Amino acid sequence: MNGDDFCLNIERYDYLGNTNTGFYATATNNAVVVPPKFKAYDVFETEKVVETYIARTRLVGLFTAGNSNCILVPDTVTSREKAKLEESGIDFHVLDTKNTALGNMILANDKGAVISENLEASKQEIEEVLDVPVGIVEIAGVTNPGVCGLANSKGAVLHREASEEEAKKIKDVLELEDVDIGTTNGGSPFVGAGAIANDQGILVSENTTGPEVGRIDRTLVDRD
Repeated sequence: MNGDDFCLNIERYDYLGNTNTGFYATATNNAVVVPPKFKAYDVFETEKVVETYIARTRLVGLFTAGNSNCILVPDTVTSREKAKLEESGIDFHVLDTKNTALGNMILANDKGAVISENLEASKQEIEEVLDVPVGIVEIAGVTNPGVCGLANSKGAVLHREASEEEAKKIKDVLELEDVDIGTTNGGSPFVGAGAIANDQGILVSENTTGPEVGRIDRTLVDRD
């Protein structure tokens, strides 16, 4: 942990040298799904950790999304990968859609989820398996809220060009205390690509600066 980190449960990590940390893992409050050799999952303090490929790739965070009730995986998941998830005891659901980058298209916590308009046909199914209200939203003209935001049960940090209206909708659907705009990776507006969060921990890329970490800390960390 570096000296300019602002709290004990925020750490920096690049997976195999890649700064798009958010593309490689999905964390809920009770489970983490990571690719082989992903070493920094302890920050999330979850009961369950499963190491697997998804859709034959290491891009677990790109292809999965969810909350404590369920993790959504695309129908490109292999039988071997499904077996890994089943063995771990993680609740998961295979979403039958041609839009397989679910991590890019879904921003969720245990109270709600916002999804891309490209998943509108699956909205009711997502509501049922995640067991939360679901809204359709774009952020800063981008139809993929998952890559444009980082959220847990307390707050969300969104693409730096997110409008007040977009921020309010996300705050309402996810029932958040705080919403702010920000960046990761030294200026990238795609916050979800550079970080992963649950209610116990936050993982950011090595390139994420002190001020960027500070904004994430102020927004997502409960000080009570």
